[in-house]
Amino acid sequence: MNKMYSIKAYIDKILNIVFVKKCVACRKLLPYDYVGKLCSDCEEEWEESKDEICPNCYKQQIKCRCGFGKSDVDSVRHLALYDHNNFDSVTNRLIYALKKCNSSDVFDFIADQMIENIISKEHLDNTVCVNVPRNPRAVRRYGYDHAKVLAKLIAGKLNIEYVDALVHIGGKSEQKKLNHIQRYENAKKNCRIDPSCVEKIKGKRVLLVDDIGTTGAMSKVCSMLLKQNGAVRVDCVLAAKNEFNKY
Repeated sequence: MNKMYSIKAYIDKILNIVFVKKCVACRKLLPYDYVGKLCSDCEEEWEESKDEICPNCYKQQIKCRCGFGKSDVDSVRHLALYDHNNFDSVTNRLIYALKKCNSSDVFDFIADQMIENIISKEHLDNTVCVNVPRNPRAVRRYGYDHAKVLAKLIAGKLNIEYVDALVHIGGKSEQKKLNHIQRYENAKKNCRIDPSCVEKIKGKRVLLVDDIGTTGAMSKVCSMLLKQNGAVRVDCVLAAKNEFNKY
């Protein structure tokens, strides 16, 4: 029995070395045969964050329909709340990883969570997936557009077409440093539709993907552009919504 136990322990040690698994939020090492992508502590906090009650509609966050720009965006869905003052929260760690770390396991986890919890799969026959574009300065700094990576991944998992329809032309002002009105004007000035993609969105429902919504200025402008160029409906799906945003 002891010999068998020692052999199993040795095999487990080798497997843990070869197949290194880490919690996608806190990066804690997980056993090679661990089921799930979050450690038990992060899993518990993540589920609680999705279940947290919205003070506006009194529904769980993943069932909350409170949104922004409702005249242009047909629906807004999100997984959890984001508090920029609480970096240690699971939600914040995941958003940070999406924006700055380009971790494939984080993208895969968030994509699966969005598909499972907030994306309606009932009406995808005439749907294309589009992302809110990232400022090119941020793309140069981090080497990728996180919303584009997420949108492509979601499109692939849902077996729908991804269309790179929206372009951010740059600009000196950063959205995060502006108020609601300034964000909207800045987004209008800097977002464009790619003319070569118009035929691909005309007559389509659009799944508009982004990581986080704060005031909804970018989503509103992107939705306006998509509808002006023939989209029949725009549903915005987010990994998180800013906790301090008042709709």
